[in-house]
Amino acid sequence: MKPRQYKHAIHHSGAGGEAPTYFECPACGYLSADPRFGGGEIVCPVCGAAPDDRRTFPPERLRRLDSRIRTYERDGESEIAAILVATFLETLLEDILDRIMETRGADAEIRAAVLDGQRAIGQRISRLFPTLTGEQFEDVAEQLGFRDFPHRWRQLRASRNSFIHDAPYSGAQETLDANVAREAMVLLDQAYKLFVLINNQFVADPKRGERLAHD
Repeated sequence: MKPRQYKHAIHHSGAGGEAPTYFECPACGYLSADPRFGGGEIVCPVCGAAPDDRRTFPPERLRRLDSRIRTYERDGESEIAAILVATFLETLLEDILDRIMETRGADAEIRAAVLDGQRAIGQRISRLFPTLTGEQFEDVAEQLGFRDFPHRWRQLRASRNSFIHDAPYSGAQETLDANVAREAMVLLDQAYKLFVLINNQFVADPKRGERLAHD
C-alpha cells in the first residue's frame, strides 16, 4: 500500500529538544503539525471536518514523561533514559494498534482483550500489526522513510532487556552508557514522526467518524 502523503503532516518544531506538537482531527483521526490546522484556520484535508475541538498529540501526560526522559539524558542518567525510552516506544506502538482497531470498529472491551492477549512486543509487531494492516511493520517503516528504525529499536530493546534481566547464557549487559542513551533519544524523536505517518495511513479515514458514531 502506497503511503498517503499530506503536506505539513510531520513538520514540527521539536528538533530533539522537546516533544513535538501535532494536532488531531477528532472526526477522522488525522494528525498534522501545520499550525494553521491546529489554529483552526483550515478544514481537515482528509475528511473536510470543520476546525473544531482539535486535540494535541502527544497528550500532556506523555509530554511530561518526554521532558523527564530528556532531563535524565542531559544529566548523564543514561541507564534511566534508555530504559524509559524503550518503554515509551512500546507504549506508542500499543497506542497506534489501539487506534487502528478503533478505526476498524472494535470497541474498547475488544481492543483491551486483543492487546492483553498479545502482551509481548515481538508478537504485537510480527503478528498483530500485520493482521490489522495487511503489511509487515518493517515494510511500512521502510515505505515511510524509516527503514532502519525497526532494527535499531530491536537493538535498544535487547540492550534494555539484557541490562535488566539476568542472562545466564548470553551474559548480562553491565551498563547502558551514554552512546546507548543518545541512540535512544534519536529513536524517540523518530518514533513520533513514524507514529504520525502510520496513523495517517491506517487510522485517518473520512468514514471513521461515521463508524464510531454508530458504535
